[in-house]
Amino acid sequence: MSQNRSVVKLLVCAVGIYTSFLTWALVQEPLTTRIWPNADERFQYPNVIAISQAGMAMLVGYVYLKWKKSTYDPWELIWDYRKELTMISLTQSTSNPLATYSLQYVDYLTYMLAKSCKMIPVLMVHLLLYRTPIETQKKYVSLLVTAGVTIFTVGGSNGKISRSGGQCFSLYGFGMLAASLLLDGLTNATQDKMLKSSRKSNQSDNKKSKLKVVTGTHLMFALNLFIILWNTLYLVIIDTTQYNNATRLLSLDPDILYYLAAYSICGALGQCFIFYTLEQYGSLVLIMITVTRKMMSMVLSIAVYGKAVNLIQWLGIFTVFGGILWESLAKRNAAKKVEFKKD
Repeated sequence: MSQNRSVVKLLVCAVGIYTSFLTWALVQEPLTTRIWPNADERFQYPNVIAISQAGMAMLVGYVYLKWKKSTYDPWELIWDYRKELTMISLTQSTSNPLATYSLQYVDYLTYMLAKSCKMIPVLMVHLLLYRTPIETQKKYVSLLVTAGVTIFTVGGSNGKISRSGGQCFSLYGFGMLAASLLLDGLTNATQDKMLKSSRKSNQSDNKKSKLKVVTGTHLMFALNLFIILWNTLYLVIIDTTQYNNATRLLSLDPDILYYLAAYSICGALGQCFIFYTLEQYGSLVLIMITVTRKMMSMVLSIAVYGKAVNLIQWLGIFTVFGGILWESLAKRNAAKKVEFKKD
């Protein structure tokens, strides 16, 4: 029964992440690409947008912690884990801009292929940096899912690779993509390590009256606070005109505020599912859900709209589902063995 409940929870997390990603993207497009009528320009101020979303997510995390009456105060957590949180928030804040900026030097297919390989750096950081013991079967599943998503992406390109100024395969662009993937690996693996080490330390020292258990909501609150600090420092020290330009557009076109609020709310709700999945199932499962998002959207399109998929993409789909099925069967067999030993 507990195994079935765990599967249902995981499905809810996956659907929540997919849905929040979809609505987040639907709001992001008009927010950042529409030419607003009064200002006659686009609202392209990424640091202001990041601060808005992080502020909403931090507020949601703080309210939830207070509502649950957590024994571990979030401000105490920030002090206890200040080094780890500084590193994670810095790698998280740097990774996405690096990947986006790399599009000036590599084609979009290369960018998407790099994004589909996120599980590999997470796995490597766990194994090489933190010496995390990972089952051989989990390693193979990670490789299978990565291979499946890669095949699906290549199959959907139809051999069309857009070049810009002959710089698509610049070493500079590949270097930025590699750095972005490494930072993603550090971010997810370090979050995972924080959650697991916190649980272990409290289990070994359960005589304390006050438990200091780090939860996904703690990370959601603390990391978004640090992201606000990093982006504010950037606006104050480096890009001093961005804030004034953003407020000018908001005053000329107040409708932008509604899109900005909707974008921030969607992002905060998505983070709730993301950090809960990270807390309950670990970074590898979380990355597995996020990298298969595009492929799952295509599968839904096939079922609902009859969208055509070529043979190479079908091979990618079956490879991913084969890996996921292998993981599910392995967990079910492990649960049966535990129950058999109890009996």
